[in-house]
Amino acid sequence: MNSQQNPYWYKLLKLFKTTETKYRISTGLTIPFLFGAHQILGHPFKSIDHLIRTIIDIEIDKYPIIQKCPDIGKHVVMVQEKGYCKKYFANFPEIESEISNNSLLISTNAHTLGKNFERVCFNLNAEYADTINIKEFSWSKRSDDWRKFEPQEIQLIESIK
Repeated sequence: MNSQQNPYWYKLLKLFKTTETKYRISTGLTIPFLFGAHQILGHPFKSIDHLIRTIIDIEIDKYPIIQKCPDIGKHVVMVQEKGYCKKYFANFPEIESEISNNSLLISTNAHTLGKNFERVCFNLNAEYADTINIKEFSWSKRSDDWRKFEPQEIQLIESIK
């Protein structure tokens, strides 16, 4: 898949890992962030289940992984080279797509989410549905809490259109 065809969630991940602003991430993007960013981009998800299914079903050149970010203690979506994953993450639970050759890996540090699509989605809903419902999509390291997107974050998100 060329970079023009990459899904928005993947483009956002790449952008926020390389940005030189205070919004730079070290690991991945949270479930609420991806949910809110897609609303801004005009491609909203109906549910967390829909977001996770989209990540699983759209084939990219890397494996998407859900892990608990050591910096913020929240679940994030990240990506890793497929060869690296096959070598070092072979013991991670894998949720395979029903329509593509893609899979979603669940990191060993996120094992409490479960090992199948239904369980993972159930647990992500339990943790993040309230945050998404009040539209607090961004994690603040400063206040250690969820908050609404700041104008500069919105500009960054919109820049991938």
